[in-house]
Amino acid sequence: MADIDKKLEGNVEGDFFVDSTCQNMDICRQIAPENFTYWQDYAVVSKQPEGAKETRQALQAVLCCPYGSIGTSNKTGLAETMQDFPIQIENEVYFCGFNSPKTSGGNSYFIQHKGGNWLVTAPKFQAQLVKKLESMGGVAYIFLSHRDDAGDAEKFAQHFKAKRIIHRHELEAQPHAEEVLKETEIYDFQPEFTVVPSPGHTEGHMMLIYKNKFLFSGDSLYYDRKETRLEIWNPLWTWYSFEEQIMSMEKLLSREFEWLLPAHGQRVHLEKSQMKQQLQDAIDRAWQLPDPEAASAPRVQILEQYAEELRAGKQPEYAKLIQAKADWLRTLIQ
Repeated sequence: MADIDKKLEGNVEGDFFVDSTCQNMDICRQIAPENFTYWQDYAVVSKQPEGAKETRQALQAVLCCPYGSIGTSNKTGLAETMQDFPIQIENEVYFCGFNSPKTSGGNSYFIQHKGGNWLVTAPKFQAQLVKKLESMGGVAYIFLSHRDDAGDAEKFAQHFKAKRIIHRHELEAQPHAEEVLKETEIYDFQPEFTVVPSPGHTEGHMMLIYKNKFLFSGDSLYYDRKETRLEIWNPLWTWYSFEEQIMSMEKLLSREFEWLLPAHGQRVHLEKSQMKQQLQDAIDRAWQLPDPEAASAPRVQILEQYAEELRAGKQPEYAKLIQAKADWLRTLIQ
């Protein structure tokens, strides 16, 4: 829970607040957009909740903040709100909540399926959530779009005896994964589950399409609330190749989906034709961006920070590649 002594000045007065440990991962704004907003490099409470619905959403945001940066002086209803998760998105697809700092706050999803339930990206291994998933039939498969979103996948795999699915280029993050994929083209992993290899953010990044309706896009495609449109991930946060990321998005033009469910960023539901047009527009804009490998101090700093996180996460080989890229860009700006 957040520390009142670290409360940010940008908060409006009232029960709920955000403190200076906030990493601005956007989850609170996704869950309770009426009550949280941007302030400098943080999220803050822009309006105190009014009524039962807004209060419940604000409490959900407290529980989903990966860094425990949201607090409230009135904890009534917090324990009850824990029981909301996973939250139904549509039919058998759910938002898990309990976002993990190990995935930089990535959103995780649960699919209840007759052939075995799926977890997409790993949330915190949180006791209440684990118990709830047990009551819903457990977990048979854990789909990991890339190394950054593995989090507590090993704990979930061991507990549920589930198979972790990851691409071979990301294996350093989960060396004991049960299903290691090598494919480079779109293919059907199982009936109703289509894997889309999508190098860009990382070399082995993958997306998952379920029932030609739900796209789990990992860290590649999201919905921009401010611009009300689909966007491809910023070049600054693309570790492997922004050009390949755009080409990976072009693969999706031959597919249909109406739900976009990213690991990071806003989820959205659109008509399939609108989704396809917005995807094409996002691709066109991406090709017009300046050279994503242009040397800049912010780019070097971001890469070095990521390399350090990889070393701390016992992924030294990938850390070497990222550090080498940072070192090369630094020589261009000196």
